[in-house]
Amino acid sequence: MSDTTGHFDAHWLRLRESIDHRARDAGLTEQARDWLLPRQTPAHALSLVDLGSGGASNVAYLAPRLPGPQRWRLVDHDATLLGQAATRLHRLADEADRPLEWISDHRGLQPLDAALLDGCDLVVASALFDLVSRDWLDALVEACAQRRIAGLFTLSVTGDWAFVDARGHHHEDDDDRWLRGVLAAHQRRDKGFGPALGGDAPTWLADRFAARGYRIARAPSPWRLPAGAPDATPLATTLIDGWAQAAGEQAPDDTRRIATWLERRRQALASGRLGLCVEHDDLFVVPGDAA
Repeated sequence: MSDTTGHFDAHWLRLRESIDHRARDAGLTEQARDWLLPRQTPAHALSLVDLGSGGASNVAYLAPRLPGPQRWRLVDHDATLLGQAATRLHRLADEADRPLEWISDHRGLQPLDAALLDGCDLVVASALFDLVSRDWLDALVEACAQRRIAGLFTLSVTGDWAFVDARGHHHEDDDDRWLRGVLAAHQRRDKGFGPALGGDAPTWLADRFAARGYRIARAPSPWRLPAGAPDATPLATTLIDGWAQAAGEQAPDDTRRIATWLERRRQALASGRLGLCVEHDDLFVVPGDAA
């Protein structure tokens, strides 16, 4: 998971990838494809920028679902993850099975360099915006609006989650509700961009783009981690371990309550009695005057 500055470890990213890909809203990817189709030419590769690209999970999902030729710019502060991405990109192709072109851009995103988006046809980001501040997000919206760029922004946490049984019924008690509030406060701590938006990010993003005349398409993309599912329980367990750690940082006087909650919920996950649903939203934004 991430630390307080938004750094992610490779194990966590691998663990969540298949769940991420299943959660995403396919319809918004199709809208992004429709946006790109009239912009493609045999002689000119489409320009796509992935902000906070990590190990290229976002590209792995999008590339075979989008037209080409494609030229990607992968922007991330982690050189190790960019190296893993480069190895992976050799095996990826666009929807017509053409190999990708790419640039690995090793840099932080604070402050945002608007020139990253020069000549861009589509900017994308996944699981990024809960970490950033309002000012940073405003800078991104402004950079996109000035260049009339579309954006596909996926898996932004909303702050809502619930334990669920095999029939999909929610199981929530006072400790769950209390912990959700503690986590919401922790999510708004500075992750390197200023005070973070946390679960407010999807709505803030949609509102700011709408204010600049963009058309907004928004869809839920929840993680559904069913009770007893072999591929879901490890992620759910790692996730609540991270929540307990974050809660301990936010509420250090309540470590006993947090530890008791964690042990009880870990047992429920391990036994297959409960699973977990974690809410996210996806957004596709396109200039209002675009055809």
